[in-house]
Order: sequence, then C-alpha cells, then structure tokens
Amino acid sequence: MTKLSKQDKIDIYNNWKNYNISANLAAKEYGVNRTNLFYLIALIERHGIEILDNSYKDYSVEFKEKAIKRVIYDHETARQVSLDLGLPSQGMLHNWIRKYKEDGYNVINHKKGRPTHEGQRQTDSRASEANKTF
Repeated sequence: MTKLSKQDKIDIYNNWKNYNISANLAAKEYGVNRTNLFYLIALIERHGIEILDNSYKDYSVEFKEKAIKRVIYDHETARQVSLDLGLPSQGMLHNWIRKYKEDGYNVINHKKGRPTHEGQRQTDSRASEANKTF
C-alpha cells in the first residue's frame, strides 16, 4: 500500500465529489485500501479540505482516554469517534484501544522511535581507536 500525498488526497476527493469517480476505482488507481479511502472522503466531508493541513500531532493521555472510553464504555463505533475527532486514520484509535488493553486498561504514552545507544557510541569509538595501527 502506498502513502498518499496531500495532493493525491485532494484529487481523490475532488474526483469523487465532482466527477462521481467511485472510491473503489480510485483505490485501484492509487493502490490503496478502499476502506481507507471511504474514511478519507468521510473525514473531508465532515471537517473540510483543511483537515489535510494538519501535520503530525501528539495526542495527550486525556484525549486518548476520552476517545477510548467513547468506544469501550459508550459503545460508539471507532469509525464514528475517529471521524468526530478528526483523526487522520481510523486505525489510530484501534491501536490506542489495543495498547490500552495490553497495558492493563491504562493509557500510557509510549516513547516513539528507537531507543538511544549513548553508551554504545562511546564503546564503539574506543574500540575503533584501540584497533588502529600506526
């Protein structure tokens, strides 16, 4: 599956809205999952094309907890909650719920990215110095 650029998303939406190009056809053309395109179209319909201007956002523990509780305890659909909150992907909320259950029904902001290897760097540089021959 390919990642769509902002312009691709705008083109897909405009083709769907103005030229009645189906999301199924667009999914085949762009090589993406049709469910994701249906979500994209619904997201833009609800929040406008400006929703695509939002760059990466870091969500607070409280925000995640409210969203998760709407799904688990208030029995709202994850898709509906994701659309209401303007999440860029409906899978994001599913991931939060999975981690919520894995962490013993607690919301924890996990560190992103690879762990640092500060001690590793010093050790490697010392080893390379020792291996040099003059």
